[in-house]
Amino acid sequence: MARYERFDDDTPGSKLTAVTKSNLSTDPEANEKIDLFVPTNASSLSVEEETTTRHALITLNIISIVVSTVCGLITFFLAVEEQSASALGFAVDTILDVLAFITIIWRFTSTHDQVKKEIYVLRILAVLFFASGFGVFIDSAVDIRHKIHPIPNHYLVVAVAIQTIVFFCLAFGKYTVAKKLDVISAYSDAFNTFISALMALSVAFSITIYNSNPNVWYFDPMVGMVISITIMVYGGWMMFKSFRSV
Repeated sequence: MARYERFDDDTPGSKLTAVTKSNLSTDPEANEKIDLFVPTNASSLSVEEETTTRHALITLNIISIVVSTVCGLITFFLAVEEQSASALGFAVDTILDVLAFITIIWRFTSTHDQVKKEIYVLRILAVLFFASGFGVFIDSAVDIRHKIHPIPNHYLVVAVAIQTIVFFCLAFGKYTVAKKLDVISAYSDAFNTFISALMALSVAFSITIYNSNPNVWYFDPMVGMVISITIMVYGGWMMFKSFRSV
């Protein structure tokens, strides 16, 4: 049986109300509308621990916003210069991740109309993700059709390698916090950051392979297509989730 968590009005203590079997609604339709999902083995934290943990998650997402903005812009300009479709796809995904991080912060700080805000944000992000993924997909397909080779740039390899390490560290920190909160949205945030790290790693591999053997120039746009499809699928899932919550 699923457990759900809802935000209550501001109180002197925590802004989150602990969910137990006694105070959980038995109406499945009502439960479906609640914003955050908590597994059955939800941990019981004190008010101070819960507040500290939520603040830690917010802090990690603020760091993620700064890192994603800086790294995304650097990767974007380097990708355009090198004509790397995979790097361009990763850069677009990184910039869009900033909106996702803002959404997580909004969830854990605001206490009013959480369900409505969640639905609106999911739909906006879904449209942005799908549109951006579709654009990168078309760009990658054009590169393959016209056999456009990437321009070797060692700075791009260094940039995405650093981003891989940073995002893996952030993902680990968010997962550690998510285990304490036992909230699915926090786990999703950690997973999203982990995916960004994997994408950065894949970009580094594709560029390194091309620099070693220019005959496999098609590997880079193919990675770009995979990344774009991943972005579009993620956007479609968010749109489905938003309508399912209505």
